Amino acid sequence: MSVEVKLPPEDMAEFRLSQQPKTKRLSLPRRVLVGGLLSVMALAVLIRSFIFTTGYNTTLVADMGVVRAPVSGIVDQLSADVGDRVTHDQLLGSFAVPVGLSSAVQAGSEDIDQLKAKLVSIDARTAAINEDTARIRRESGLYRSQKSLQLRSVSMEASAELAATQARLDFSQGQLARTHALAKQGFISTAGLQRAEQDQRAALADRDAALARQRTDSLEAHAAGQGLFLNNGYSDVQYSTQRLSDLNLALSQLRGEKDILTATLANAERLTGHNKNSATRRLQLPLQASVNGRVWAKVAAAGESVREGDPIYMLADCSSFFAYFTVGRSTYSKLNIGAPVQFIAFSNGDRWPGTIVNMGVSNPSQLRVTSQISEPAQGEYLIGARITLDAKDQKRCPVGTAGRVVL
Repeated sequence: MSVEVKLPPEDMAEFRLSQQPKTKRLSLPRRVLVGGLLSVMALAVLIRSFIFTTGYNTTLVADMGVVRAPVSGIVDQLSADVGDRVTHDQLLGSFAVPVGLSSAVQAGSEDIDQLKAKLVSIDARTAAINEDTARIRRESGLYRSQKSLQLRSVSMEASAELAATQARLDFSQGQLARTHALAKQGFISTAGLQRAEQDQRAALADRDAALARQRTDSLEAHAAGQGLFLNNGYSDVQYSTQRLSDLNLALSQLRGEKDILTATLANAERLTGHNKNSATRRLQLPLQASVNGRVWAKVAAAGESVREGDPIYMLADCSSFFAYFTVGRSTYSKLNIGAPVQFIAFSNGDRWPGTIVNMGVSNPSQLRVTSQISEPAQGEYLIGARITLDAKDQKRCPVGTAGRVVL
């Protein structure tokens, strides 16, 4: 059963439920949202640009260790290949030296063919000197006589000129005495007396010059007969005793050099003959790693003949890593030796600390590293940083790892 009750409007207000006020929504203009988003993006670009400009792309490089031939001989065996990890003093192979030749090599003897070639060259030079000496001796007498006659005629001309200048001097002196006497009596003016004195002085100078030339020509005429040097014109002539003296000195030096080479060749041939009689006797020498690192290159092959000091292995030293990069003038002015840096690998993000050890290398080709460092451009400076790795990372030997140096 339902009951319907009607109430007046004033009584209905008591039964109405109270309504909660609606929450106001925060509404921002669209332009404000877009402007804020653009500001965030601009800030991100600035931060990325800052990070990018403080880093310099480079790769890790290492010093080189070289395994060289201890003496001249034959590479017997090579047990390490390119890329292998090696430790200091690790055996990399063996080197074979014939016993008979090892003594000659250690004594500084050269290859027999080279010794023979040097002896042939000395004989040819000696023959040329002997031929030149013989020609000079044959022609020196004829030359000296002809040169002596030529200079004697010149000396005679100088004597005749001296006599003529002496006669002019005597005449000018007589004229000067006569002029003095007439000047005292008033018959000669002062100007006439001065001219007479000038003529006398000029005649005296001509006589002295002619006397000097006559003495020089006489000396040269005498020297021509003896084959001596006097002046530049005469010293250009090869037929002289001085030239013969030089040739004799060169000949004696060649003889001494030939005696030494002959003795060395005889010793080398004796040792080689002994080696032929005992070809199976070989001196085995070990080839050991000079650094802790990795085999970078094999320069020689097994069975190859090499000379003392020739490289056989090139090793990358895994205990010394460097990163070289170029900076501009303003950045260079803010850096200093010992300043800290950090190397970040591109591949896995590994970070290794380091310090600047080199600033402004003039010739990068002199750096003992496993790769060629490019020369800096105009207005740039080459910076070298030593990168420090722990024992685990050094064992990996990350030579050539690409990354970025962050200042």
